[in-house]
Amino acid sequence: MKPAIGFLLRIALVFALLGLLAEQQEQKPDEKKPNPPMTTAARLAAAKTALLRKAAGGNAQFDVISSAVEGWGKFTLVDAPEKADIIVEVSSTTDAPVVVSSSVDTSQGTGRVEQSTKSTKEIRTAQIQLTVLDGKTKLPLWTATEHPKRAVKKIDKENNEVEAAQRLVSRFHDFVEPPGK
Repeated sequence: MKPAIGFLLRIALVFALLGLLAEQQEQKPDEKKPNPPMTTAARLAAAKTALLRKAAGGNAQFDVISSAVEGWGKFTLVDAPEKADIIVEVSSTTDAPVVVSSSVDTSQGTGRVEQSTKSTKEIRTAQIQLTVLDGKTKLPLWTATEHPKRAVKKIDKENNEVEAAQRLVSRFHDFVEPPGK
C-alpha cells in the first residue's frame, strides 16, 4: 500500500501546484489589453514637446504665437518634427484688395458721354489660423481661426493682427489647460 500513497501524494502535489499557477495568472494584470484611446484634450495635455512652424503668411503673426507658446512653458520647443509630440502650425492671409475701375462711355439713350465708376471687392477678409497636429500621425488635434478687425492705417492693421494672434493662443491655452482647473 505504501507505493499507492506515494503516488496519490504526487498527484495531489501536482494539482496543488497547478492551482497555485492558475491563481497567480488570475492575479496578474492583463498585459494584452489595449489602453483606451485618449481624448484630444488629454493628448494635448500629455504632450511635452512642440515644433512651431509657419505654414503661410506673415512673420508678425507667427512671431506673436511663437513667443506666447514659448513663454507659456508647457512645451519644450524642438527643431525637428520627429522629436515633437505636437506640431503647431500658423498660417495667415491678408485682406483682399479693393479694385476700383473707371470708364467713359457714350449713353445710348441720351447720346452724351457719361463716366461710370465701379468698385469691386472679393468677399475675403484677413484671417489667422492656428492648427495643432499630432507629431506622430500628423492628424489635426485642434484648430481655430481668428479674423483681425479691419483697419485703414497700417499700424492699426498690425495691432489688430497681433491681438487676433494673441486671442488664438489664449483659446489654445484654455483648451489644453482650462481655467479654474
